[in-house]
Amino acid sequence: MLITIPLMRGEIPRLKPHLLPNEAAVIAKDCCFENGIIRPLCNDAVVASLPLSAKTIFKYTDEHWFLWNKPIEAIHNPMAQDEWQRVYFTGENKPKVTAQDIAIGVVSPAASYDLGVPIPSFAPVINRIDSSTGSDPEAGQAAIFDDETRYYIQTFVTRFGEEGAPSKPSTELLVEKPGSTIYVGLARLNVNTHNITHTRLYRTVTSSVSAEYMLVAELPIAQAEYIDSTAMLNAPILETWQYDVPDENMRGLCVMANGICAGFAGNEVMFSEAFLPYAWPKQYRGTTEHQIVGITAIGTSLVVVTKGYPYIFSGVTPSAINGTKIGSEQACVSNESMVVVNGTVIYASPDGLVAIGSDGAITITDQLMTRRQWQTKQPHTIKAWASEGMYIALYSGGGFIFDPVSQDFRELSNRWDCAYEDLERDQLVVVQGSEMRLWQGGDNYLSGQWRSKVFLLPVDSLMSCARVVSTEVNQLSLKIFGDGKLVYSLSEGEIPHNGFRLPAIRATTWQIEVSGRAEVERLMMASSMQELM
Repeated sequence: MLITIPLMRGEIPRLKPHLLPNEAAVIAKDCCFENGIIRPLCNDAVVASLPLSAKTIFKYTDEHWFLWNKPIEAIHNPMAQDEWQRVYFTGENKPKVTAQDIAIGVVSPAASYDLGVPIPSFAPVINRIDSSTGSDPEAGQAAIFDDETRYYIQTFVTRFGEEGAPSKPSTELLVEKPGSTIYVGLARLNVNTHNITHTRLYRTVTSSVSAEYMLVAELPIAQAEYIDSTAMLNAPILETWQYDVPDENMRGLCVMANGICAGFAGNEVMFSEAFLPYAWPKQYRGTTEHQIVGITAIGTSLVVVTKGYPYIFSGVTPSAINGTKIGSEQACVSNESMVVVNGTVIYASPDGLVAIGSDGAITITDQLMTRRQWQTKQPHTIKAWASEGMYIALYSGGGFIFDPVSQDFRELSNRWDCAYEDLERDQLVVVQGSEMRLWQGGDNYLSGQWRSKVFLLPVDSLMSCARVVSTEVNQLSLKIFGDGKLVYSLSEGEIPHNGFRLPAIRATTWQIEVSGRAEVERLMMASSMQELM
């Protein structure tokens, strides 16, 4: 009678141990099955020491990483060839922006500004008019225009050249003599937290078909008054009418493939102008039925998970984005559990892991475990990352790795404080205490553990010998269970390279377990040595 396990895989907790496929495990910890055999995970490689224990890390350059001691959502500037190398982030009071000349410090980012450009608090003021400089037909001067009704408005500009929405218009001004000198009082900032360096003054220009606000001058923010004596303008037209600052409570900052940034607050999802992360028009917003828990972008769509139904928002331009409620009653219980794996959004619900793609939402762990078993993972505490097509999660009390394609599930004993998927290296960078490490970047194996299914044999079957096929069998230990009891064990260095004898014990159910720092190619138990050959 022979039990042979030439192919190994992870756990299927939903099934009873004796109903598992022959290759499945009751326990699979700190191991993987890329080649169909048991391979322990590798140790982590230390790459840097950090000045603090971070809760969020973000790769800025190859030499510099941003560190925060709280959950933060950060993105690089989606604009092309940004000379400032700006990074935008949410989670630290108001939404923020930083740049290369202020970000680098002992702890980066060393400094930042509030994101967006505020509207001037009051309209430009017409201080006085000097008509002596204007044209006077009665004095023999040719009139350039008829009487002109004019308004002035003002915008603020950051040192990055970002221009915000305009102020309210000034009071109506009647210019009877074209070319008259107008003394305009300008709005200034009492507190400058948005990196405002300049202001732009516009005035109305009327043609036979339209009336527009045209640029008069760009001035230092400290300037209190501007003297406008230009009779005719030929300058840019104001285009930033709706460029509002983002909601101060906005979280979840991410960027879609079409350059549109997104965030949320409460049950409201918000979108920026395309490729302008500082401009958040209020009309570019949508709502959900339930409070939003998290958002993430897949291509030109935005997946929004809530305390109720999930949604997908999509559109080519921010003004044309529409939301669709997905008919899946699977709430998200942890915003940090939401990641993108191979173009599919996966998050933790009360019943299991839910995947959202173009076909809707499905619970992808239904065949692996029951709701009761899933709840032992404390899904509301899950923090997850994607790496090599796998969903890697830590929770209060443990961790696991799940492959959505092969449905492979295994336990993970390693712990870390936060992590970042470095696409350039194609590796997961983790932080443990004050050390930055490459997950599985080391050269040595961890100690993996794998226990087989329960093999149900005829009553009182005798298994008299066993064999472990491995190139480094001396790095392994072995346990054999009969009828649920440990009947034989070997420590590291005690397992022979060939078959070995077991105690003469009869049992109806049998299990074999190996653990250690070596690959295992095959496991065998038999009633005679000839069957092992």
